[in-house]
Amino acid sequence: KFQFHAVCQPIIVGKLMIVGSTMNDSVTAFDTGTGAEVWRFYTDGPVRFAPAAHRDKVYAASDDGNLYCLEATSGELIRKIAGGPRERRVIGNDRVVSTWPIRGGPVIADDTVYFTAGIWPFMGIFIHAVDANSGEFVWVNSETGSRWVTHPHGTPSFGSIVPQGFLAVTGDRLLGPGGRSLPGIFDRKTGEMQRFEFGGKGNGG
Repeated sequence: KFQFHAVCQPIIVGKLMIVGSTMNDSVTAFDTGTGAEVWRFYTDGPVRFAPAAHRDKVYAASDDGNLYCLEATSGELIRKIAGGPRERRVIGNDRVVSTWPIRGGPVIADDTVYFTAGIWPFMGIFIHAVDANSGEFVWVNSETGSRWVTHPHGTPSFGSIVPQGFLAVTGDRLLGPGGRSLPGIFDRKTGEMQRFEFGGKGNGG
């Protein structure tokens, strides 16, 4: 079982503490001086990752398959960005979620927000780079789930990295954690996968 969402993970934006919830599917801002709730925004699925802040905006990822861009001081919706190819719901973890939930938590670098959607390679894994100011897509990598590779049990099959956890940026690389597999490495300017290995038993990520 993945534990990246076992506890609330807040961020601080100015005088606000902003935190997502897997219990009531919300993003809430609290005044750091008084503890009072300033605003609350509801999505249609669990919010498993800490939001990412960019200037006057907050980006929050939801299991409903959307990345929400909110105004930081008011919580008003600026835009929502779909991670998957269409709207389709399934039962997941006893909840109604998207077939392509966002499980690669957002990270922002150089005015670009990166996130991933999808947890079943045969249905597609989508890795996104979005302009953090305009919301326009910079690139989308939708090819990783359909790669023909040898799996840890020695059998070739379609599959690849399934990002689950917080993405990270280092230099020109985007790192996608894969749970029990090794991380995937992507060129963050183009989205091209540079390296991925499943790893052997006991050598997992």
